[in-house]
Amino acid sequence: MLFCEQCGVHVRGSLQRCPLCQSPLSGQKEENAYPALPPAKKPLRLILRLAALATVVVAVTCCAINFSLPKTGWWSVFVLAGLASTWLVLGVTVRKRGSPMKAIVWQLVTISAVTFAWDLCTGFAGWSLDFVLPIFIPCAQLAAVIVALALSMRPAEYLFCLSVCILSGLIPLVLLLCGVVGVIYPSVICVGISLVALAGVLLFKGKELRDDAVRRMHL
Repeated sequence: MLFCEQCGVHVRGSLQRCPLCQSPLSGQKEENAYPALPPAKKPLRLILRLAALATVVVAVTCCAINFSLPKTGWWSVFVLAGLASTWLVLGVTVRKRGSPMKAIVWQLVTISAVTFAWDLCTGFAGWSLDFVLPIFIPCAQLAAVIVALALSMRPAEYLFCLSVCILSGLIPLVLLLCGVVGVIYPSVICVGISLVALAGVLLFKGKELRDDAVRRMHL
């Protein structure tokens, strides 16, 4: 066993210097006291790298075909934009995977912004506001409820994110009042669902919601 004359302690393993004072050790080395552990496997990282490689292959192939056939129009730009949008949504999901409720809120914001940008860049036909937003908001609300029930979360763990999803359902109401929406039925349904959900939260979880708001605002 190794020995440190400076500290007067025995050191197991095959170190060259004392872990306490960094002085040279004397004595006979022995095998490490603890076995070497294999590195932890990270399948998610491997999957993401393979997906990134596949994305590059698709992007390069589409660009090569498009440049070879310029008369077909520059459709490769839309392919690249679609791949970038997909990776943006996927990145938000992976980054917030440790907090499912926050992931739902971030997905709501990200997908709404991406679809609106697509609608705007393709001539703004209004489909992002007429259909995507009023349909996706109730889906986010339902997903938040399912996650909270499935994970048996305490009210403090889900009420804030659920409230954000519910209050976002009033955005179509503002768009309706401003006359921006062309097809009103999805927005009307979305607002109705959101008002019912808001009433349910206030009636059944009003005290917990108030306590959570006080805690978050440090009042």
